[in-house]
Amino acid sequence: MQTLPFVDAAAVRAATPWPDLVAALRDAFRQGCVLPPRHHHAFEVPGERDGTLLLMPAWRTGGTLGVKVVNIVPGNDARGLPAVSAVYLLFSAATGLPLALLDGAELTARRTAAASALAAGFLARADAARLLVVGTGRLAPELAAAHASVRPVREVAVWGRSGGKAEELAASLGRELGLEVRATADIEAAVRAADIVSTATTSLEPLVRGAWLKKGAHLDLDPMSLPKDRVARL
Repeated sequence: MQTLPFVDAAAVRAATPWPDLVAALRDAFRQGCVLPPRHHHAFEVPGERDGTLLLMPAWRTGGTLGVKVVNIVPGNDARGLPAVSAVYLLFSAATGLPLALLDGAELTARRTAAASALAAGFLARADAARLLVVGTGRLAPELAAAHASVRPVREVAVWGRSGGKAEELAASLGRELGLEVRATADIEAAVRAADIVSTATTSLEPLVRGAWLKKGAHLDLDPMSLPKDRVARL
């Protein structure tokens, strides 16, 4: 039986530096691929919000075929576990044979953040220097780094429901990015000051109000974890 090579999180990260990944996504969106509708299933988690199972296939004819399997469990935050876990299976689209298994959580975080940065590269002001990240979970640091790779970000603010987690994330981001990063407890003031507002949260309730956004600000929303009926109404 064939043993598939496993590409772990560190290897995925090393292979996807932000400028290269953003450029690759830009080219992929232009070229297109076969992208069937993803499967979206809710599964019950006793005593808390439902989890979500996503099955996400895509391929290029004669090239490669991949399926990402993602589980989103919002209640994991209380357990000290990531809300999103995933694996990615890569196959040959010519033979159907499996080629590799990738760490899907790392791939998801990198790809999601890079897609947000790609959009900001088209939509955010060229001089956008102040970034607000709303949320402190797995995706938050990736969004900060990705946006800083496409715009001249000098200041980063972090808001989260847990002030302690916001402080921890701000400290680690400051070291990683070499920028001025601070935690904030006043989300309204932070939104009003920001040139780019990027959300990384599983909240079902609005956290950012449109009236708070200053003229020319770019708002980046990630509705990945929301049920379809809620996304349609946003």
